[in-house]
Amino acid sequence: MDIAGLVFLRTLTFIQEMITRCTGFIFGTIYGGRSKPLPPISNSLVLESATSLARKIRRREVTSERVVSAFVARIRDVNGLINAMVDDRFETALEEARAVDRLLTADDVDESRLAQERPFLGVPYTIKENFRVRGLRQTVGLAARRHRVSSGSDADVVDAMRGSGAILLGVTNLSELCTWWESRNNVYGQTNNPYDTTRVAGGSSGGEGSIIGAAASVIGIGSDIGGSIRMPAFFNGIFGHKPSPGIVSNAGQLPEAIGEMEDFQIGRAHV
Repeated sequence: MDIAGLVFLRTLTFIQEMITRCTGFIFGTIYGGRSKPLPPISNSLVLESATSLARKIRRREVTSERVVSAFVARIRDVNGLINAMVDDRFETALEEARAVDRLLTADDVDESRLAQERPFLGVPYTIKENFRVRGLRQTVGLAARRHRVSSGSDADVVDAMRGSGAILLGVTNLSELCTWWESRNNVYGQTNNPYDTTRVAGGSSGGEGSIIGAAASVIGIGSDIGGSIRMPAFFNGIFGHKPSPGIVSNAGQLPEAIGEMEDFQIGRAHV
C-alpha cells in the first residue's frame, strides 16, 4: 500500500473511532447508570443443562415439579427487568410436572427407554410467541392482533416437544412480524439484555435469547431466516442453532413460510 492509501485508511479508522466515542458518550449520557442488575440466582438448578436435568429427573434425583418451580421463580424474579416472557402457563406446567413425577414412581419405569423415547421428560422450556400454542397469545407483535389467543391445534414443533416430554412454561417476545434486529413491538414493548438492561437482546427471537441468558429458561424454540436465532444467541451469550432445511417443521408459526421461504424459515432450540 502506498503512502496515500495508508493515510486514507488511518483517516477512516480515526473517523470511525470518533463516531464510536461520540455515540457512546451520547447514549451513555441518556442511559448511563440506569442498567439494573438481575437478582442473584438462588437455585443452582437453573444453571444446569437440559440434558443434565432430564437425566436427574429420570433417575429421580430431583423431581420435575422442583425443576419447573425453580424456573418459574426465576422468571418471576427477572421478567420485570428484561420483559422476555409475554404469556405464561405456569399452573398448567406445574400440573404436568407433577404428572411426570407420578409416572416415574411406577415400578416398571425403564430409564433407558425413557431416555430414547422421551429425552426431555419433565424439563421445562420456552418458545417464541409467533408459534401457535393453544390458549396462549400469538400476536407476532402486531397491534392489530393484540387480543389474538390461539384456539386451534398447537404448532408442529410444540407437539414434537410435548412428545419428547418437555413442559412448556410460556411464550416470549419478538420483533414485529419477526423482521427486526431488536425485539420491540407495540404490543409488549422492548425485551432487554440481561447483562445490561439498557441494551437490546437482538431479534427477532430476542425473548428467547434474553430469558435463557438470564438463566430463566434452560432451552427454547425460535425461528430463523437470516439470523433471528443466531444473533440473539450472540447478543445474550448463549448457543443458538439453525438446522438444515426440512428437519424442523414450520407449520403453526407466523409469518407463514410459503414457497422457497420454507427452505429458510426454521424453528429450532436454543440450548
